[in-house]
Amino acid sequence: MKNMDTLMSRRPPILSFLRRYALILLLGLLLLLFSWKTTTFFTARNLGNILIVQVTTGCISIGALLILIVGEFDLSLGYLLGFCMMLGAWLAKAGFGAAVIVPAMLLASVLAGFVSGIMTVKCKVSSFISTLAVGITLSGFTTGMSGGSVLSSNIPSAIINFGQKRFLGIGCCVWTMLLLLAVMYYILEHTSFGRSLYAIGGSERVAFLGGIKTDGVRIMVFMLAGLFTGIAAVSQLGQSGSANPSYGAEMLMPSYAIALLSMTAYKPGTFNIVGLILSILVVGVGVNGLGLIGAPYWMEHLFNGVVLIIAVLISIRGRNARRTA
Repeated sequence: MKNMDTLMSRRPPILSFLRRYALILLLGLLLLLFSWKTTTFFTARNLGNILIVQVTTGCISIGALLILIVGEFDLSLGYLLGFCMMLGAWLAKAGFGAAVIVPAMLLASVLAGFVSGIMTVKCKVSSFISTLAVGITLSGFTTGMSGGSVLSSNIPSAIINFGQKRFLGIGCCVWTMLLLLAVMYYILEHTSFGRSLYAIGGSERVAFLGGIKTDGVRIMVFMLAGLFTGIAAVSQLGQSGSANPSYGAEMLMPSYAIALLSMTAYKPGTFNIVGLILSILVVGVGVNGLGLIGAPYWMEHLFNGVVLIIAVLISIRGRNARRTA
C-alpha cells in the first residue's frame, strides 16, 4: 500500500507537466521532424512565410478565444471574413482608396458583431442560431456584391503592402497580429475587463450578482471578435490581392481549433493568450511542413483534426484533475 501511495503521489506532477508543456514539446518535435525531412524548412524566408500565412486564422482565433471564454460560440466569423474582404474589393473596384476601404471593412465587422451580440444577449437567442443567421445573411451580401465573380481590380497598394511587405524580416501584418496578442494578453491577465470575461464564463449569474454588467460585456466580446475578423480580412485581402465569394467559411474551424488548443498550455483547462500563441505556431509549422515534404492537401485537415482531438482530451483530463483536487 505504501508503494501504491507513492506511485499515486508521483503521477499528478508528471501529468501536470505534460498538460502544461505538451504544446511546446509538440512544437519542438515538429521543428525537428521537418528540418530533418527538408532543407528548405528551417530558413528565415520560410519561417517568415509561416507567420504571414497564420495571420488570418491567428487574428480570427483571438476573437474566437474571447467568445469561448464567456461561454458562447460565433459561427459567423468565417462568413464575416469573406464579406469584409468582398466589401473591400467592391469598394476598390468603385474607385475608393485605402483611407475609405479599411475603416469601412473594420466598421462593418464591428457592426456584424454588434448584431450577433444583440440577438444573443438581448433577444435571448442561442449564439449558435443567431450567429449562423448573421453568417448566412453576410454570405448573401457577399455573393450579391461579387456577382459570382472574383474581384481583384484596383486593390490599393497600401493594403497590398500591409499583407505582403516585410519589416525586419517579418511581415507587417505579422507585427500587427503580435501587437494584438500582446494587448489581449495584458487585458486578460491584468485588467478588470479580462477578469470579468472569465467570471462570466464561469457563471454569468454569479458575475452579475458580483456587480459585472454581463450583458454589455458579452455584447462587447462579440464586437471585438468581429473587429479581429475585420483585421484578418484586411490582411488576407492584401495577401491575396483579390476577394473570392466562396472564401471565408472554411476558415472558421481552423480558427476555433487554435483557440481550443490554447487550453493545453500555460493554464491547462483555461483559454489563454500564451497557449493561443503556441497553438498558432504548432498549426502553422505543421501545415507548412506537410506542404514542403509533399504531403497531399487532405493531410492538413487530418493534422488539424488530430491535434484538436488531443487538445480536447488533455483539457478534459486537466479539468477533471482540478475538480477532484
